[in-house]
Amino acid sequence: MEKSFTVTSLNNPKIAVQVVPGHFATRSAHRNHYIDIFDLKSSSSVAREAARQLSIPYLSNVIVDAIVYMDGTEVIAAYLADELLKAGAGVINQGSEIFIVTPMIRADGLFIFHQSVQEKIINKNVVLMVASMSTGATATRVMECLSYYRANLVGISSVFSAVTESSGQKIHSLFTHDDIPYYHFYDPSTCAMCREGRKIDAVFNSEGYTEL
Repeated sequence: MEKSFTVTSLNNPKIAVQVVPGHFATRSAHRNHYIDIFDLKSSSSVAREAARQLSIPYLSNVIVDAIVYMDGTEVIAAYLADELLKAGAGVINQGSEIFIVTPMIRADGLFIFHQSVQEKIINKNVVLMVASMSTGATATRVMECLSYYRANLVGISSVFSAVTESSGQKIHSLFTHDDIPYYHFYDPSTCAMCREGRKIDAVFNSEGYTEL
């Protein structure tokens, strides 16, 4: 793999991600860059800055009852709730309560919510918080789950997204394809790097990557 480089948010220089070029794979996708967002998910100060930026689209005009987090983004989600609840002119959620919840995934790949969590999202306004979106496929599955529980999805927030919307819902992201213009993702059966005979450098998931 090639040397990593840093991409800094144009809106907030305190927010940055490490990008590692290479051939990365899961069972469902191959990528030519791995976007390391560990610090944003685990550092309280950086996560707070990320949440502050992500809160902007919701502050004055979106009622939020719950944030459904995925991919280990619970720290960002908690700070996002804190930002949405702060007192301030035009802050619509101040004085309310926002729950931070996540679904579980069954063996067949379907998302469900535990009984104790369901009452927090049924007929409630929900923001979906994810780490990274390439195709929006996972977000679509989560949205189907939320629809089953009659949750009202009022927004999607992401650290990085290569797409601008999913199932007609706009994605509010800290970093986009414009920030990493050479980023590409492929279906494993049509991966350009595989066709070129380039070996897989590492396998990855939401926790990180492991070199082969």
